[in-house]
Formats: sequence, C-alpha cells, structure tokens
Amino acid sequence: MQSHQYVHLSAASVQGWRNYTSQAVQLLDLNRNILDSYVLDFFTEDLWSRLNPKWTAVLDKFSPGDLASFLQNGASIKQESAWPLSLLAFRAASHALSLPRKAVSSVNPLLHYLSQQVQTGSIKLNKPEYHEISRNVENKSEIECDTGTVQCEGHIKAAHKDVDKSDADFISPVQQVSVSWGDSDSELSAAAGQHKLLQHVFRRHLKPKKQHEVARLAIVAAQVARCVCDGVMVDVGSGQGHLSRLLAYGHDVRVVCLEAEDKFIDGARKFDHQLEKAVEKMTRKNTSLPPLPPGPRHAVCHLQPNMDPHTFTKVITGVWPDLQSRGEVCGLLGLHTCGDLAPTLLRIFTSMPACQAMVSVGCCYMKLTTASEENPGFPMSNFVRRLPGHALSYESREVACHAVEMYTDRLSLGADNLKVHCYRACLEEILVKHWPHHYHAGLRSVNNAHHMDFSTYAKQAVSRLQDVVLPEVDLTSEETLHNLTRWQQVVVYYSLRLLLAPVVEAVVLLDRLLFLHDNGLEGILFPAFDPQLSPRNHVLVSVKPTNKL
Repeated sequence: MQSHQYVHLSAASVQGWRNYTSQAVQLLDLNRNILDSYVLDFFTEDLWSRLNPKWTAVLDKFSPGDLASFLQNGASIKQESAWPLSLLAFRAASHALSLPRKAVSSVNPLLHYLSQQVQTGSIKLNKPEYHEISRNVENKSEIECDTGTVQCEGHIKAAHKDVDKSDADFISPVQQVSVSWGDSDSELSAAAGQHKLLQHVFRRHLKPKKQHEVARLAIVAAQVARCVCDGVMVDVGSGQGHLSRLLAYGHDVRVVCLEAEDKFIDGARKFDHQLEKAVEKMTRKNTSLPPLPPGPRHAVCHLQPNMDPHTFTKVITGVWPDLQSRGEVCGLLGLHTCGDLAPTLLRIFTSMPACQAMVSVGCCYMKLTTASEENPGFPMSNFVRRLPGHALSYESREVACHAVEMYTDRLSLGADNLKVHCYRACLEEILVKHWPHHYHAGLRSVNNAHHMDFSTYAKQAVSRLQDVVLPEVDLTSEETLHNLTRWQQVVVYYSLRLLLAPVVEAVVLLDRLLFLHDNGLEGILFPAFDPQLSPRNHVLVSVKPTNKL
C-alpha cells in the first residue's frame, strides 16, 4: 500500500488507504481528551487528571531525553517498570498512522508517478521503467514526452551548454541542481545557511528556509509543467513571487501569478525588475549570454471554490493573452497555501478541463472550514465524510501545524527552555481567576523566558493588556510555586498531543487524495522539504489522464 517514502493513491491502492485513514480517525477519536485541549489550560482544567493514572505513573518518571525518544519512531527508552499496554499501543499506533516525514532524496517518486501515467495515456515517456528513468535522471539525460522534451535540471536550456560556466550559473542558477537533491546540509552553506546552487538574484529577500523550499518545489513544478501543462503554471497565492521567479527565469516555465493582495504583487514586480536589471549588467559584460526567458505575469485574483471556469481562464489570459493559442492549458501551483486555499485549488483543478495538473503544499490547517460550511476545507472526500468521529476540532488542526522534529531537538537539549509552557499555564490560571474575559488572550511574546523568574515573565507577557495588574500575592503564592515545580508534567502533556499531530495531518492530506479519487483522478503525496526547516513538507501532485480532459 505505502512505500517507505511516499503515498500513491490509485484505483489499485484506494481501499488500503481508506483503511489507513479509517484507523487514523479512530485513533484521534479515542484520544479527543488529549487532542481537543490546550496546554495553557493545564492547571485551569486539571489536564493531568484526564490521563490514565497508569500512564501518568510511567510518564511522571520521564526525563526530557526520554520524551524526545518517545516522540521518535523506533527509538528505545530505558524502562524502570513495565508500561501499560494502552500506552504502548498509543505510541505505536501514532507512529504507524503518521505519514513519512523525512524528505525524499530526489524527485524519483514524482518521476515514478509520471511514468505510470503512460498506462492511462496522459504521458508517453520513451523509457517507462522506473529504474531506467532514475538512471537517466542521474546521468542528466532527457526524457521525451508528448508535449516536448522534459529536460532534467542539468540541461535547463540547450543554449546554456556553450556559455561560460560562471555566467551560465548566473542566468540559470539551477543548472547544477540535479533531481537528486540529497539533504538540506548538502544544499545550504554551513557559514550563512545560503543555498549553494542558487545565485544571489534568486536568494535576495529569502531566508534559508524559503530558499530550500522554492529550489525544490521549482524542480517538481518544472517537471510537471513540461510533461503535461504545455510549460504553463499558475501560481496561486504567489505572494511576492519568489517561487514563480525561479520557475520562470530559472526553469523557463511560463508562470501566471495570482495573488489577492495588491501590495504583494507590487513587491513581486519590484523583485522581478531587480533580477532583470542584474542580468542586464551581466549581459553588458558578456554579450554571448542568452536572453532571459519571459518573466512571471501578475494579477489580482480572489479564488472561490465554485469559481466559473470561464472567469478563471479570463483572468489568466487577461494578463498573458498568448496563452490562448496554447488552448489555455495550465497547471496549478501553490506553496503553503493557507487554510481553505488548498482545497479551493483542488476543486478548481477537478472542475476545469484546461487545468491538467496540480502541485500543492498546504499549511494552516486550523483555518480550514469544517463540514458545517458550504464547500468545506475538511472533510472533502465522500469516504471521510461518512466516517464516524471524523470531525477535527480547531485545537487538533492547530497542533497539526506544530514542528515535531524541532521540538524533539529541544527536548534532547534538556528542555529547561521549555519551562515557558508551564509559565504560560500558571499565568492563565491567574488571569482566569481575576479577568475571565482574558481567557486564552493573546499575550506578548517574551524572549528567553526560561532565563527569567516567573514573576518577571508574567509581567512582561501581560504588558499589552491595559486592565491587568497582576497581584504579587498570586505570583508568589504557595499554589503558584507548587505548579511551577510541575513543569515537566506540562511538557509531557504537550508531547502527548504532539505525538498525535502528524496523524491529524495525515487525515487531512489523505482526505484530499480521496477527494481526487472521487473525481476519477490519482495523486501522489511525498515529503519534499527537510522537516527541520519546513515542517509542512508534503507535496501533493495530481495529473489528469488525457481521456479525462
């Protein structure tokens, strides 16, 4: 059903993935008492007492290092006594029902998926065997398809072959990036964390995390665009155009950027111009350099799930009229599309014949609309909608956006820096006692809180609440001091919730694949980014068979 690295949901595998999703939903439903809570309510709602007493007897003895191992699949923990079977089952099921999160080392899962579409007639590769394709990719060979030549990243443009290496890198900074991208350590420099194979014009204004994301997703999107989208992608929620800029200028893909915010479009155009001016300077020094490919085109657009196909294509061709001669064929692209924007892309993709492929990375699951809404963001599929206990609360969707790997690292360091969880829970109890209207209030972030005493932290945290003056008697009371000694219990409770977080994400993402299946389409889901840099790292790709157009 599942490879060790990715999910391919097809007619042959759908029943296995339905079973998987059903088991994941059951696990989440059984543990709602943990999942549907906030750690800041640890004392106000006595969350520790919600746990099985047999669990707390074991968990109370855990060191931060033990907790780090508890969160890691396959890691062993030194046991002073036998664990209750229910706790063992909870941990084992949580790991078993989480999707793989370690980034794949290459785009081979994508190439495998694309090669399998040969059987449905959507793509005709001249070497359909998976291992043959992999070998060709590693050798920087070319893969032929109906829509033209899919050039691996070693040959982004044939014109670059005769250009001096240093100048070619400047014009096409992904030339040296093969589809085998290894790990983030091999991509980012140790000194400054900058992407080694992206030229400065593509790294400007980008932190290393974003460089890592756009470099990898541009490779994925370019492969899909050349195979099935006539070289055209529509970047939805494009922001300031960092991904589109690399895809257009670096991979020679025609890109239309759709963004709801005028200010982001203005910023994107400014950055496009900066890149073009930089290349102009290089061209004056070396007149043999080939011209830049066409840059991205930008348009303001508010997408709706039930958007009329004619309206959508009118927006695209309005900013790039030449696309009409291509039959208005395109692919949809979204990097960390917030909340309902990812489900909206799915609905547009399945309902519009001209949209032949989709590449999507979602985020902000807590902003998804739920089944009570029209065209909900979750659940989307008929199967999940019919599952008993499928509902996901805001709290559960919010924790699914947390960074499991980063937290595990912090636990491994000793977890003194995690005392702030307990600080916040102690402060919540005081606030609710005197100012119940400030229940779950957004407080000021306090840097290096673990180096402060609780009283100092608390006063800084509430400094933006005009009507709050914390009583000294509460800050130093016997009850508060006792609660502060329980900081490791607070960390344990948070860790239990975090263990379920990838299961929530798995249900959300598999629901999207099952929605595609409802519409007669296959899809693939694989982790493309290093989860330490980019926790929302799963890329969903779907290609329409020709006979569905």
